[in-house]
Amino acid sequence: MRHVWAVVFCLAVSSLSHGQESRADVYGGYSYVNIDTNGLSTRQSANGWEAAVSGNFNKWFAVEGDVSGYYKTYTSIYCGNSFTCADTVTVKVADYSYAGGPRINFKPVFIHALFGGDHLTGTATATGVTGNISASQDGVAGLAGGGVQWKVSGPWSVRASADYVFTRHNIFGG
Repeated sequence: MRHVWAVVFCLAVSSLSHGQESRADVYGGYSYVNIDTNGLSTRQSANGWEAAVSGNFNKWFAVEGDVSGYYKTYTSIYCGNSFTCADTVTVKVADYSYAGGPRINFKPVFIHALFGGDHLTGTATATGVTGNISASQDGVAGLAGGGVQWKVSGPWSVRASADYVFTRHNIFGG
C-alpha cells in the first residue's frame, strides 16, 4: 500500500510542476555545507545562505548563476605558558562562493554543473591580546548536483537541492 501512495504522490507532484514553464527562476534560502579540512581537524559543518537565478532558454536548458555564504565560529580555551588556562581564542571563518554554468531541467527535477570562485576568510582573536590575526584567500570552485522544485501557488515553489562542492585553498601556505 505504501508504494501505491508513493506513486500517487509522484504523479500529483509531477502534475503541479508542469505549470512551471517560466523564462527565469529565482531562488533564495538557507544552505548547509560539510567541509573537509584536509586533515587539519575533523570534518566541519557551517550554516549560511544561497541565492540563484536561472534563465531558461527552453523547457530543458537553462543557464544558472549561484552565490552563497557560510559562517562558522570556534571558541576554545588556550593555556599558553600559564597553568590557569583562562584565555579563550575565538576563530571566525567566512566562506563566499560564486559560480555559473548550464542547468538541465527535467521538471520537477534539475541537474547543474557550475564553475566559479571562492573567497575564504579567517580571523582569530584571543582574550588578553590586543589585535587579531586574519588571513584570506581566493580559489576556484565547482558545484555539481541538482535538486527538485515543486510549484506551490502562483509563482512560488519549494526547492530542495544537494551539490558536491569542490574548492581548493592553501590558506596556511604549507
